[in-house]
Amino acid sequence: MRKAVYRFARETPPALVYAIFIVLLVLAIAPVFRIVLFGVSLDDLLQLRCFNPN
Repeated sequence: MRKAVYRFARETPPALVYAIFIVLLVLAIAPVFRIVLFGVSLDDLLQLRCFNPN
């Protein structure tokens, strides 16, 4: 099993690895893009106000 994983890792093209990384990065920061593209909504402000850990 370990040999198969190592072989798969060696044979995977670097462009595919970078593409997967970029997709995961965009999914991780998608909420920020939503605020930047559509602005801050009332729901966002209420979440900041009502769920403040202080």
